[in-house]
Amino acid sequence: MKIAVIGPGAVGCLLAFSLAEAGEDVHLVDYRPERTAFLQEQGIRLQTPGGESRSISVPCGLPGEAEPADLAIMAVKAHQTAAAAQALPMVLVPGGLGLSLQNGLGNLEAMARVLGPERLLAGITYLGVTRQAAGRIFYAGQGEVLIGAPPGSLVTAPEIEAAAAIFRRAGFTCRSVPDIETLLWDKLMINAGINPLTALLRVLNGALPELPEAWFLAAAAAAEVQAVARAQGLAVSGDPGERLRRVCTATARNRSSMLQDVLAGRPTEIESLNAQVSARGAALGVATPVNDLLTRLVRALEASAAVRVG
Repeated sequence: MKIAVIGPGAVGCLLAFSLAEAGEDVHLVDYRPERTAFLQEQGIRLQTPGGESRSISVPCGLPGEAEPADLAIMAVKAHQTAAAAQALPMVLVPGGLGLSLQNGLGNLEAMARVLGPERLLAGITYLGVTRQAAGRIFYAGQGEVLIGAPPGSLVTAPEIEAAAAIFRRAGFTCRSVPDIETLLWDKLMINAGINPLTALLRVLNGALPELPEAWFLAAAAAAEVQAVARAQGLAVSGDPGERLRRVCTATARNRSSMLQDVLAGRPTEIESLNAQVSARGAALGVATPVNDLLTRLVRALEASAAVRVG
């Protein structure tokens, strides 16, 4: 099976590196010619907390430069999905599968507008990976990868299992799940609580439970996500605060992806996280005041970059 990984960020580079190292037929797709040339020449280098460093050459090109793939993995930031999705017809063979491995909501809808929903898969990753520079990643440790067919998809169970097997061959713990939509909201509940506050306060995940005022907001944001999900009939269960606390403890030394974006001066994924909660809550008549506030604060943080003092 030919595989295309769209986006050379932290997750995209990790996937391309791991798949290539496992001997899979994979190529990395980028939209910037100068970065494509750099990655084609230099390859991808992975470093671990133990000091290990490994490099591997991965074919890299612009959309349409490689042979069409049977599976395209969307690994760009959420705000880039609509543009990146335009390349799917060039990247995929007719009838190929598109898999979103991204944070938040709205990515599948953007892909479906180009590809249709029938051949889409949704995925969730729990991977501790940070982009240090172009083609350079720090891999702190792996968690599970979950994939499944979202509403509207006609991808069969054997096809989903074949996709999951690709990840397992590359060394990831991966399984197919029947309730991927619920699990997307489950992860959103965690991200909506942790990401904006760590970005606004510029703290590691483990600091949040030690900051009472911040922790109150984090737990409240997560509870609102659960309320919106339940209003849609999704069984997002468990106590949001306890769920957040366990994740913060397990990832205490991690920089959230939104904090990484803020520190690097990049756009954040607030529109696919808390803003989605606010919009969908409003449509369902569910109040989301904390997510509304966090959305506005992160938007203001991004907009103030050019005039900030100090």
